[in-house]
Amino acid sequence: MSSPSSCAPFAFAQIKGDVCLVQISNPSLSSSLVASDVRVFRHELITIFRFSHSTSIHPSDIHILELLDDHSATYEEEKDTVFLARDVMARMQKFSAASAMQTSRPYTIRRPPHAQTMRSSRMARIH
Repeated sequence: MSSPSSCAPFAFAQIKGDVCLVQISNPSLSSSLVASDVRVFRHELITIFRFSHSTSIHPSDIHILELLDDHSATYEEEKDTVFLARDVMARMQKFSAASAMQTSRPYTIRRPPHAQTMRSSRMARIH
């Protein structure tokens, strides 16, 4: 097993609203004109993530939430698997919950103001 320091760093990132574990080729993502290459890992089991896909993404579509240090993740290169520390996994769950709260919008059906008065006047006529 190797640590992330022998390769590109891992990070929690929000990509188009979804919180993901990614390995980024350019941690600064400083240029808003140049796409960055990222490797996306999918959550498999408890603290285990497996490589899902590589993609080039425009900096406006990705927001780095937290860069992970060498002690937070262990990368098994031959199996393309990342193992996260439990406390780090808890932080990712908080990021995911916050993201879900931002994207979910409760839908409330509201009656127009005149609908209530029309209903009241109908009820008065029936009685």
